[in-house]
Amino acid sequence: MNKLILCLALVGFCTAANFICTPEMKQNKNCTREYNPVCGVKIDPTKSYKYSSIKSTYSNKCTACAEQDVEFYAEGSCEDYPKIATFCHPNAYLNQACTLEFFPVCGLFDNSVICKKGPCGSNYSNKCVACTNEQVSYFLPGYCHLQEQYQP
Repeated sequence: MNKLILCLALVGFCTAANFICTPEMKQNKNCTREYNPVCGVKIDPTKSYKYSSIKSTYSNKCTACAEQDVEFYAEGSCEDYPKIATFCHPNAYLNQACTLEFFPVCGLFDNSVICKKGPCGSNYSNKCVACTNEQVSYFLPGYCHLQEQYQP
């Protein structure tokens, strides 16, 4: 019983702000008109599936996922994020083999991380390393101390 409670607690703590569109969601064509905006993210097939900056705002997660090319979504409208934000695929944290290239990025944390002054972020040597942190929702080029210039 204690193991079950511990597992549930860990699952609840590690939820990300980026959510995969499930096959069921992608097949749904009867979406409600509720307005709870999300930023739908499309993957460029010529690039890595782990990251994307191709995004559009949708009225809710159902309408986003019903769009054929949307792979995942982030909470809130795309305008809530910096224009140059590149989103991490929700499964990118599973990648355990990143290159050693040095192209620093500022990984911005999802809403599971509480910080005194937002937005919360950390410096990473490259985008792959940033996205292996399950709490990183998106990243910006350069170091975090420069991020203030990238506000939405």
